[in-house]
Amino acid sequence: MELQPTISVLEHRAGRVRAGAVLTIVALLLCVGLSLCASPVGAEDAKQAHADEHEGESSAHSEEGSSEGSGVAAASEEKKEVAAAQKKKRPAKGVSLPPPGGDPRGAADLVICSQNLKLFGMFDTMSRGNPAFTRQKYAQKLDDLVSRFTAAKCDVVAVQEVIGKTLADGEAALNQLAGRWRERSNRVFSVMTAPPTEGSMTNGFLVALDRASVLQSLPYGRVQLPKIWSRQKPRLFSRPPFEVQLSVKSRDSDIVKAISLVNFHFKSKRGAKDDPTGLEWETYRMEMSEGLRRVLELRHKDAFASGESILVALGDRNSNFDVASARILEGSLSLDSFGEKGPCRLSKRGVPLCIHDSEMPRRLFSVLTSNVAVKTYPGTFSYKGEYSWLDDIIMPAESLRYAWQSAYSEGEYASGVVAAPEGASDHSLVYVALNW
Repeated sequence: MELQPTISVLEHRAGRVRAGAVLTIVALLLCVGLSLCASPVGAEDAKQAHADEHEGESSAHSEEGSSEGSGVAAASEEKKEVAAAQKKKRPAKGVSLPPPGGDPRGAADLVICSQNLKLFGMFDTMSRGNPAFTRQKYAQKLDDLVSRFTAAKCDVVAVQEVIGKTLADGEAALNQLAGRWRERSNRVFSVMTAPPTEGSMTNGFLVALDRASVLQSLPYGRVQLPKIWSRQKPRLFSRPPFEVQLSVKSRDSDIVKAISLVNFHFKSKRGAKDDPTGLEWETYRMEMSEGLRRVLELRHKDAFASGESILVALGDRNSNFDVASARILEGSLSLDSFGEKGPCRLSKRGVPLCIHDSEMPRRLFSVLTSNVAVKTYPGTFSYKGEYSWLDDIIMPAESLRYAWQSAYSEGEYASGVVAAPEGASDHSLVYVALNW
């Protein structure tokens, strides 16, 4: 399918009633060759930027109850919603499924991973202004990252925080990583990045060519975000999501699937003092969440209608799973829920406080926080001893069955978290294995 460089949507309601609002999204333009960041990032600047980036991101979970308790409840509720969304696809009464045991699908067909690289670039970029960062340390970081990729058996890795002044700088950095991975695995990888934006950072992908063919890629560099307040100036993504479309043939059959991956990295809490709302840019992340979900619902209608094609959105939300931006991204709330006449308000740390029965059916489901085997994990990022689920992998209900641990384990996903070695990044790697 050819990607269209321009998307204009007027009066898009995404198939749901939205509190009397007309939803609009304007101008998705192909962002190629833009030079949006004029100066390189030195190591000291990068280190300070990363520290600021995550300062306060693990806000105390004592407000509105513990995250662990709410996570278990959310997982239970999410499982009910998935069941409802998939009810029409279940076998008719009287049809018996084979007993659990061997999976007739065979080995996983594609393992998809997401990793925030913690400001990773070429050695000269990372060492600029930081003589203590040696080539030995650079080589060790490469080894630590590849160790994580190997542990998770990744075939595709969506990466965030690739740094460099230009598109070529980012791709050169990923080629360093791909080269080290090839030395240890004898696999060949294709790398790609979006043009760098805020802080000379960008998103990218590493794709193992023995498992997938790259069809198209597209950065969402000119998506005008919906506004939470009508009088405010329109905004764009601070770091545009980056989409890649893959063609993947099953390991055990001739079935070929089209898989769309959308890599996102939302605005962090860096520079929170400049946020007039005092919410550490949560309202900006809410707009990004609404904008991204609308684009996904529009561009990938087929993935929301059936499981013929597969959609996976993954990356770094820069917010915990229980705050408003995460809820808007999944679709249980919308940006209009927080408007002047909306049923919801925000707590001091961005958790939605809504009147009864104000939620809507979810459109996207986490294969991590709703996974029985993973939901008790403390989080993917730790700041001053506090954990948060910043990194996630989400899919439409229609795509979820490809992430089941076996052909008969509905609601139990082949997903996980890899946190070691710690030298790789301050974010854990997250992954999901797809099978058909």
